[in-house]
Amino acid sequence: MLTALLKDGTRFNLADPTHVLKDLRKVRSLHYFCPICKERVVMKLGEKRVWHFSHYAKDLCGGYWEPESNYHLSGKRQLYEWVKKDDPEVELEYYLNPSKQRPDLLLPSRRIAIEYQCSSIDERILKKRTTDYVSLGYDVRWIFGAKRLKSKYRYIHSISAMEWTAIHFVNDSPVLIYYCPEQKKFAFVTIYYSLTPTKTVCSTSYYSTSNLSLAQLLYYRPTPVNSIDHNIIWLKQKHIWRHNPHGEKSFAYFYLRKLFYSKGHSIRMFPCEAGVPSPYNYSLETPPYLWQTWILVCFLSTIPLGNQFTFDQVLRSFQQVISINLIRVRKSVGDECLNVTLALKGYINQLIRLKVLKARDNERYEKLYQPQINRVTDRCEDVDSTILKRLK
Repeated sequence: MLTALLKDGTRFNLADPTHVLKDLRKVRSLHYFCPICKERVVMKLGEKRVWHFSHYAKDLCGGYWEPESNYHLSGKRQLYEWVKKDDPEVELEYYLNPSKQRPDLLLPSRRIAIEYQCSSIDERILKKRTTDYVSLGYDVRWIFGAKRLKSKYRYIHSISAMEWTAIHFVNDSPVLIYYCPEQKKFAFVTIYYSLTPTKTVCSTSYYSTSNLSLAQLLYYRPTPVNSIDHNIIWLKQKHIWRHNPHGEKSFAYFYLRKLFYSKGHSIRMFPCEAGVPSPYNYSLETPPYLWQTWILVCFLSTIPLGNQFTFDQVLRSFQQVISINLIRVRKSVGDECLNVTLALKGYINQLIRLKVLKARDNERYEKLYQPQINRVTDRCEDVDSTILKRLK
């Protein structure tokens, strides 16, 4: 931690740029206390790590205190100095007594808390901390250490459950923020689609602290990226699903594998109209090729050709399989019911584009075609390519 309390309750801020080492050594022997647990803390003035206060090893702090690496301390101090240029009222590690929280940075006039998170914590803890801030009337921005930014390939990132919980929505686009204290650079990751529970299609924009303002960080607006070839990404992913489906261990996978097997098919041969990009698919944790296959094989197959059905019918059926955890919703991302609705409508619109369905009035749809299950992988992949081109 960078701040501690003196005996009289005065806050002592080690991140104050006016401090010099010789003066700090003179006051080092004073008694300092943790603002949360009120236990003694010691001032650390080493040459390798950022100056900070530390609990004595035998003491365990209550609240949300976590051991901090030098990477974390450096980033927090830099963010404090950077924010202070635009908002001089910013508070460092200000203790909010009602919720027993101490955000890394607090912007009182804006009612915004900023948390710099470098280590992994349980997503339920992060969600509770967010909820606690909201209950006190504060919006919260989570900024992650850039070492957590895991890029598998260009435009493909791995997002942990904890990070999904910290998503900030901008114009319906999920955005994550990272900061690297070594390069003094921010990374804004905009998520377009999810491919697996963690694997996502994203774009990343980088800004140094010198060319980004506090307002731009707090009210960031993603810029559309036209260089992403979504067709190639999805075609490669469908190839993986068709050749290595055993990597998926979800309830949906085992259920559909058994269903396909009972009809003499392999799950590898899922309909080509499934596993396609659709808006808001990141709202569902279950991989898209599985939940979209369920819609085609388990719901749409019960509708005779030429007959109509309503959106409410497919939504109710989908919610039933969600209720038994066959399909899993990403609970950390916004309103669950709204997200399911948006994800379903996004996929139905793709089926309309593929002429599987025809839109009628009042959210009614006519079935024009029943997607087929092919028996040869090569044939599947040829049709996969054709279908993705039609959705381009």
